[in-house]
Amino acid sequence: MQNPSTEWSTSDVPLGDRTDAWESVLSASYREWQVPRRLPATFYAHVKQHDFAGAGIVETVCDPCMGQRTRGHVRHDDELYVGVQLTTAGRERFRIGDSGVEVASGDVVVWTTDQVVEFEVLERLHKVTLMIPWSVMRERLPERKHPPTGGKIESRTGVGSLLAVHLLALSNEIATLDESVQGPVNRSTLELLGIALSGQQPSATFDASAAMLRRVQDFILQHLHEDDLNPTRIAEANRISLRYLHMLFQRSDMTVSGWILDRRLHACKLALTDPAYNRQHISEIAFRWGFNSTSHFCRAFKEKYGASPGDVRRTVGAGPADEPA
Repeated sequence: MQNPSTEWSTSDVPLGDRTDAWESVLSASYREWQVPRRLPATFYAHVKQHDFAGAGIVETVCDPCMGQRTRGHVRHDDELYVGVQLTTAGRERFRIGDSGVEVASGDVVVWTTDQVVEFEVLERLHKVTLMIPWSVMRERLPERKHPPTGGKIESRTGVGSLLAVHLLALSNEIATLDESVQGPVNRSTLELLGIALSGQQPSATFDASAAMLRRVQDFILQHLHEDDLNPTRIAEANRISLRYLHMLFQRSDMTVSGWILDRRLHACKLALTDPAYNRQHISEIAFRWGFNSTSHFCRAFKEKYGASPGDVRRTVGAGPADEPA
C-alpha cells in the first residue's frame, strides 16, 4: 500500500476566498495558524501533505505572505508538535518566541507548536516540513527529555547536511514508500534528526528594529521604480511613524532618501551593463528606476561610481548613449 496524500492549490479557489482558504490549509497542515493580512488576487500556493508513520510531510510552494501562531492558538492546542523545515527555494523570516531567524535555500529550521511563532515569506518559497508529534519523537528518542528549542540547524556541513539531503529525498520518494517500510524509515529519520539537534545552534536574540528595517527595505526595493516613492509614503505603507522610519536608517549611517538613491543607482548600473537593455537610452533606464531628471541621474551616478553612465556603457560596448555633456 502506497502512502496516502492530500493536495491543494489556490488555482481551485475563487479569488475572493483565497485568504480564508489559505488560513484553513495552513491550520490543517501545520496546526492552527492565522493569516493577519488579506492576500492579493494573484497569490499562488500549492500544498501536498503525506502521512508518515504517525508524523507528516508537508510540501509547500507559496508566494509572499505572513502567518502567526498566537498565545491563544498555543493555549488551545492539545498536542505538541515539532516542525523541521527544509527550505529549497526562496526566503522566509521566522520569529520564534523571542528569537528571530531568516532562512534561505538549503537552510533547516526547527520550531515547536508550544511557542508563539510568526513567519513572513519574502519571495516565492518552496519548502519541505516534517511535522512530528512530540509523543512520537519522545518514544523514538527516549534520551531526549524536552522538545528542541526553535532555531536553525547547521545544514551546510556535517550531520545537518545529511539531514537536509535526507529530508529532500524523503519528500521526493514518500509517495512511493510502501506502508510496511514507513515505520523503519521514520525511525531512521528521527535518529538522524536527534543527532543533528544535539549540535543545534541557539537562535540570536530577536531584534525588532532590525527586522522592521529589513521589511522597510524590502518595500522600497519592490517600489523602487516609482517616482513618488518618499519617506512619508514608506512610513504610511509600513504603519510606522516618519520619525521611527528615520531612526531605523540611522543604524546603517544612511538616510532614507540616501538609501533609495543608492539602490536606484545600483539598479541603473546593472541595467547599463545588461545586454537586455541595449536598445534603451540612458534616460529611459534612469526614468525606469524612478529618476525624473537625466542630468541629476548622471551627476549622482558619476559621484558614486567615478565614471559617467555613458562611460560604463561603453566599457561593455553596448547601447545608445544620450547623457548630457
